[in-house]
Amino acid sequence: MPPLNVSRLSRGWLHPALCGLIASLGIGLAAPAAAQFTPNEKLVSPNPALIDAEFSQSRAKFVWTDPNGNLWLSDVNRATGAFEPISGHGQGTPIATGTVSKMNMFLWNGPEWISMASGDQIHYSYYLPGKPATAANTRMAISVQDKTGQWVKKELGPLNVPRMADVASSTKGDTNAQIMYFDPQYNHYWRNVADASSERLLTFLPAENKAWRFANGMRAILYTQPANGIPQVFRYLLDTDLSEQLTFDSGIKDPNRTVPWMWPAPEFNNEMVMSTFVHGSELRVYRQLPVPGGALQWTPIYSAALPAGSTAGSPQWLVYNGKSYVYFVVYVSPNDYPSEVWISSIDAAAPLMRRISDNTLARVRNDPEAFITTNYGPLIYYNRYDPSVDPAHPLCSACSEGVFRADPGLLGR
Repeated sequence: MPPLNVSRLSRGWLHPALCGLIASLGIGLAAPAAAQFTPNEKLVSPNPALIDAEFSQSRAKFVWTDPNGNLWLSDVNRATGAFEPISGHGQGTPIATGTVSKMNMFLWNGPEWISMASGDQIHYSYYLPGKPATAANTRMAISVQDKTGQWVKKELGPLNVPRMADVASSTKGDTNAQIMYFDPQYNHYWRNVADASSERLLTFLPAENKAWRFANGMRAILYTQPANGIPQVFRYLLDTDLSEQLTFDSGIKDPNRTVPWMWPAPEFNNEMVMSTFVHGSELRVYRQLPVPGGALQWTPIYSAALPAGSTAGSPQWLVYNGKSYVYFVVYVSPNDYPSEVWISSIDAAAPLMRRISDNTLARVRNDPEAFITTNYGPLIYYNRYDPSVDPAHPLCSACSEGVFRADPGLLGR
């Protein structure tokens, strides 16, 4: 399949009466990108156990858990993006033992970076020593680098009840960073990481709803829930305990748990933007713009549609050279696993929508993460599997071919 370089505003949700308003606001329809690009991928580490790696751009490191529950911190070369050590079998710096691993890591989550005033630290789950590896025996901790450079474990309360770490806030230099997590019944909680007494139960999030994330740059959570029968994006303000509906346009938002995101976009003077996937196949980006009467309303400013028969998963955003991008995996029908990695811009004045991974080989490509290098710009890393090894379980450990990366061609863009 050739790269798709056409982004468009989806027909069917933009009312004709809004066309004049859109023109007056300077919102354009995305046009084809002109730059030539060849999808590519390169082996980074052959270690089949190196899964769910999470990257810290500021530290040039990634954190990951091996199948035995050992938590490791490894290095990324800032210039080339190479892993150090390349095999991954050397692991790097040991951080903790007895941490959540194997299937439980996917039922809850593996280690995550949390951005704090002291820099990026590690948020993770662990089992009580000497206890079975069950939800009832799971607790949370952070590992913090002290002044001597050592990584020190700090248990997070409450310690008398089980808690499973999930996601953490990512606002750089945050003096009051936040975490979200579960209990064994999949009730959702949030708290300020340094204050166990600030724990709050998120009663509006049902157990099956995992389409939520912290906003970047403000104290809020983005999530989806039905409104008048259509899933829409909402924002929950942490300090006021209030929720507000952000999207009102047609189209099912985040049907495949693709999660909405919000961040300050440099291409729009660092105003907040919000992204979501609609019907699983259309990236839609919003920005607060004035409407008749002067009020601000979250308004679609960019849309990029995948080819027919394709759906997106695991989206994340990055900022490079003053521009924002969303990258994600793509499921191509009839496969029930992600087989491609794509990237999109968010600005109709500089459109980009392309497949970046080489799909010559039929492979599973899963869990993309970004790291920005000096030599190549952003690189997108992911785990690759050969589904022919076990078609019924295409992400099996025997299917793993290690960690690969694709260069989306953003250097100098």
